[in-house]
Amino acid sequence: MATISSGEFERYFKELYKPLCLFALRFTERLDDAEDIVQQAFADVWDKNINNILIDNLKSYMYQAVRNRSLSLVTQPADMQTTDQLPDMADLSEEEQVYNSERDARLWNAIDGLPPERKKIFLLSKRDGLKYQEIAEELNISIKTVENQMGKALKSLREMAVRIYTFFFG
Repeated sequence: MATISSGEFERYFKELYKPLCLFALRFTERLDDAEDIVQQAFADVWDKNINNILIDNLKSYMYQAVRNRSLSLVTQPADMQTTDQLPDMADLSEEEQVYNSERDARLWNAIDGLPPERKKIFLLSKRDGLKYQEIAEELNISIKTVENQMGKALKSLREMAVRIYTFFFG
């Protein structure tokens, strides 16, 4: 494989950035750390490219580089963490890890597609773990509105999951 053109590199970046961040997030549990890891991995690949160091399978290489960087971060002595505390992702094959990251990226894209207020309610519930009453109080809306918006969000996400499943397996 020849060196990667800047246009081709940009295409890889756009294609892999979000799934790689989600993959790193499984290890680091902090979005800022995950993004830093992925950005540094891309910077390293670009440096290799400039120095004519060829990479056969960029996607596979990136997942491995992000995994290694993530593990290095979470096992630093300053954090006093061990690999025993890592998520079960370490037990999965690379192919399964890539599949799970791509699935997560599709889910986040579907969540991003929700109307803004519905998305906010959904994330407060599912990401932040707030109860409907707490969401209603925080947003100054009724509990019925929260229930209604959550129902619509879940229905929309289920429909998206069915469309994705039908596309791949239908």
